[in-house]
Amino acid sequence: MKEEIVSVSSKGQIVLPSDIRTRLNIDKGRKLVLVEKGGVIVMKPLKKLSELEGILKTREDTHKLIHKLREEWDLELE
Repeated sequence: MKEEIVSVSSKGQIVLPSDIRTRLNIDKGRKLVLVEKGGVIVMKPLKKLSELEGILKTREDTHKLIHKLREEWDLELE
């Protein structure tokens, strides 16, 4: 895990370092999910619907995907 130091502006804004934006394909306007857990803030790019197109064939697959995504967000941070 790479750590970066960023500042918070008077409007509560931060700038994501360019190498992280590039590596995670975060372009202007990209939505991020922000989660606070145990005093730690985690941000993750929100998947675009176009990235999910065609991956599900049945309703059961949808429920499995939702369960998997929920598990991914149940992060144990050190």
